[in-house]
Amino acid sequence: MIIREMEKTDLDKCLILWQDAFNAGYSSGFDTKESLETYLDRNPGFSTVIYDLEENLLGALLCGHDGRRGSIYHTAVSKSHRGKGIGRMMETRSLSKLKKIGITTGFLFINTKNPGSREFWESTGWEVIDDVKYMYKSFR
Repeated sequence: MIIREMEKTDLDKCLILWQDAFNAGYSSGFDTKESLETYLDRNPGFSTVIYDLEENLLGALLCGHDGRRGSIYHTAVSKSHRGKGIGRMMETRSLSKLKKIGITTGFLFINTKNPGSREFWESTGWEVIDDVKYMYKSFR
């Protein structure tokens, strides 16, 4: 396997993987290739992809920061490769990049419609904050 920084050239494959993995919880209207390219430009080096030796995308994790805390947004592993530690490898790589610049806390966004997501992240040490509710507003 090859684990490395996510690049703009990976985004077409990442979008396909995320759409497949997130079921009804993926917003193709919000997460366009262009908006993700801008995100990668603003957060270079933090997002992670894993490929097999035949260049098939096995996993993708979108990560960045606001200068104080890290954030993990889209994380997916291909259905055929789940349970093999790929999610943990991506998390480890991205969090180590955040630590290198002094960021040691973060937030993680999961979709409650994605089976197993909460359980996976809790198994890696993330905690649900019951008294915080994520809010959204479009201001186009």
